[in-house]
Parts: sequence; C-alpha cells; structure tokens
Amino acid sequence: MQRSLSILLKVLFSAFLALFSVPTIYFGSYIFWCWIRIHVFNFYYADYWYAITALIFLGIGFLSVWATFYGVWRRSFKGFLFAIPILTGLVAAEMIPDLFPHAFSGIADTNYLSDVNSFFRVWYEENHRFPTNESEFTEAMRQGPATWQYRIPPIPASRYKRGGDPLPYEIIVVNNATGPRLTDVSQRPGVIYYCVADDLQEFWVTMTSLPKDVAAAASIRHVADLAAEPVQIVQAAGRDYAVKKE
Repeated sequence: MQRSLSILLKVLFSAFLALFSVPTIYFGSYIFWCWIRIHVFNFYYADYWYAITALIFLGIGFLSVWATFYGVWRRSFKGFLFAIPILTGLVAAEMIPDLFPHAFSGIADTNYLSDVNSFFRVWYEENHRFPTNESEFTEAMRQGPATWQYRIPPIPASRYKRGGDPLPYEIIVVNNATGPRLTDVSQRPGVIYYCVADDLQEFWVTMTSLPKDVAAAASIRHVADLAAEPVQIVQAAGRDYAVKKE
C-alpha cells in the first residue's frame, strides 16, 4: 500500500512538473511545422530563423522533461533538477508571446508606415504638396528627417519572404483618390497602397501583411494583425503641416 502511494505521488509530481515543459515543446513544434509548410508549399512567410528556433526550443523542452522524470524517479541531485523545468517554463511563458515570427514583421511594417508619415511631412514642407507617383514617393522616403536617414535603405525590404527570396516593399499609387484602399488588394504581403487626392493635398496609405506567420495570401493590415481591430491607415492633409516660407 505504501509503495503504491509512493508511486502515485511520483506520477502526480512528474505530471505537474512536466506541465512546465509544455510551452517550450509546443512553441518549438509549432515553429518546426511552419518550417515544413514553408518548404513543402509555396507560402508567404515572415522572415525568421525557423529551423534554429525550433531546434532550440524543442531541445530545451525535452531537456526539461528529462530533468523532471530523472529528478523525480531517481531522486538525484537533491531536487536540483526540478529547477530546470520550472525555470525554463516560466521564462518561456514570458518570452514566447513576443517571439512569433509575424510579431517581427508587424513591427517592421508599423515602423515603415510611421516613417511614411514623418518623411512626407518634410516633403510637403518643401513642395507644398504630397508625392504624385512612385518615383516621388521613393524620393520623399529618401529626403526625410536627417536624423532618421538610417531607417530607410535605398530599396526598403519588408520582413516577408517566399521560396527563400526576400520581398521588398511594393508601392502602388492610386491618384485622384477619395480615401484609402481597403478592398481588391494584392495577396502578396508588403504591398503599399498610396492613395492621394486629385489636388495632392491629402493622402492615405495602407499595406498588405500576413495575419499569420505562414500563409498562402496576405490581407490588408489591421492594428496588431487582428481582424477585430481597425485597419492600420496612415493619413494626413496638407493643412496638418506647416509650410516653409519661401
């Protein structure tokens, strides 16, 4: 009877400690599955270290499981091994929400849209209007605030890839617009729709992105990549900006 109770307690304690290994094993398995989908299907995906990340988290997860069962059933190291699953589980639970691939692409997209707003202010103050075509859009993004020049490379690349090839941001200009482009958009992530009014005194910018880490098609970008949130739009009118006097 006493032996059976001891075994039961060990099983329960092992199961409890094993729960701390779930976050790392789940995340590692998910990233590995993303890696498989990328190489089997011609999907779009967020640029990320899929294989390395999967191996690291799976390795940590299975090490935690080993430490759990070895520590409980062998009673070795006076319980020191119990700290491994507990520590790794707590750290992983804190870190993992920020480690999903599309979180990094989302930050890059948000930063680029923010730069558009700031750089276009400089362009408007110099030209008294907003850019009218792709060439002027690109030029405006080169002539932003001097302290921010390092943020925009000559060919700004998004954090998206397909088939191993990086996807630079693609700019589509919509002239004589009365609002932002929200429908009939490209399935490719990183496509920027620059809609400008006929008098060049107001503009709207939207972008396609991946709501998931790996997907067959992109959609118009929402705040935090959540469909329940508003569409992320950069918008400004000339009246919002001061104009430099000649």
